[in-house]
Amino acid sequence: MAITESEYENERFVVLRRYRDMPDAFLFSSILDSAGVEFYLADENTIRMDWSWSNFLGRIKLCVRKGDADEASSLLKQGVPEKFDVEGVGEYQQPRCPICQSLSVSFRGLNKAVDYSRALLGGPRPLHRSLWECEACGHQWPESREKPPNNFLIAASSILLILMAIANLLGVLIGLIVNHDSRVAGAGTDRAHP
Repeated sequence: MAITESEYENERFVVLRRYRDMPDAFLFSSILDSAGVEFYLADENTIRMDWSWSNFLGRIKLCVRKGDADEASSLLKQGVPEKFDVEGVGEYQQPRCPICQSLSVSFRGLNKAVDYSRALLGGPRPLHRSLWECEACGHQWPESREKPPNNFLIAASSILLILMAIANLLGVLIGLIVNHDSRVAGAGTDRAHP
């Protein structure tokens, strides 16, 4: 069965959007994937190997079938929902920026690797705090006061890590002392019996 020219045109892939960075391309392609829209990311693998090629190759291209282009475009233009239901938890209210009221906010927690290392080495309090950051205006604010403080759990886990490090250090020191004493005692008996 032959297909018509218009059916052929609707089956061809067209570039819907271009992205310089992989995370953006993956984020928007996941929206299409969850809606069941067929797509592919052109030049994804080359740019993944060396991102500096992104501009040279015309960026990562999000391609969809021409017949699905309008649906895909409308899906990608959807805004962030103000609230949504989370299974087993209930309704989740998306936080807003207190300055510009934008819903385009993200949560920045502690840099655990750096902060735990500083705690183990006796450094000062963590450099990073749990903050919300508005992507529209750049304003940052601390986590809501209504929730239990995040710092308590971090402080408790830091103390536990410090105690574990001290216990390990004491174990190594005791092992060295016992080993040293046994060598000294063994050396003394060798001298006594020529």
